[in-house]
Amino acid sequence: MPIDPNFPQNHKVKEKFKDPSSESYYLVWGPGRLAEAASDPKVMADYKATGEEIKPMGIHGTYVAVDWDSCIADGICLLSCPVKVFEWYKNPGETGRNDRKDFTDKANPVQEANCIWCMACVEVCPTKAIKVDQANQEIHEKEIANIP
Repeated sequence: MPIDPNFPQNHKVKEKFKDPSSESYYLVWGPGRLAEAASDPKVMADYKATGEEIKPMGIHGTYVAVDWDSCIADGICLLSCPVKVFEWYKNPGETGRNDRKDFTDKANPVQEANCIWCMACVEVCPTKAIKVDQANQEIHEKEIANIP
């Protein structure tokens, strides 16, 4: 199932992260759900190899949002983005398709403020785990303003 088309109306902020390299914030929304990642053979094999549990992770980012429960760490979004919005979660700063640690890694939209709304990442994502919506920028700014 692709990312919720009514995101973020159907979700609540679970966590807020500050990107140390840019001083910008990105949000994690929940609840998560088991989706494509939980049944992908490569993802399942790497979870087993690392001893990690497959569990719901939610949506990372707001106006460039990645449903980590659907993300299978294909990496094509990192290659397609002309402004390097994404980096690997488990290998921060790395943006190459093969720079992922393994298939438990996820595309993290830490530089969503750089998005130029080209939609390339949305078009290439094999599981339709990405939603880019400029209207969600206002929602993001409201949530960030509430950070103590």
